[in-house]
Amino acid sequence: MRCLSERMNLAKIVLQELSQQPLCRTEIEKRTVKRYGTHATFESIFRFLIRGSYVQKSYQKHRADYTITEKGIKLLEAIQ
Repeated sequence: MRCLSERMNLAKIVLQELSQQPLCRTEIEKRTVKRYGTHATFESIFRFLIRGSYVQKSYQKHRADYTITEKGIKLLEAIQ
């Protein structure tokens, strides 16, 4: 259970950061890992959030910023 709660905390941090403003992946990782977690856990959580459509790119450019989706906002409300 500890592992699940750690991952939910990391997902919460990512979603909170994106709810404030769109950010590039590198900046999201810097802010997230600085507060909680490691590069590997960030990668797995970020991949989960993208595949689940909780976050998405603002536009289809290589270094585009990511934004939180409506589904992501609902998840953030549920885990707070």
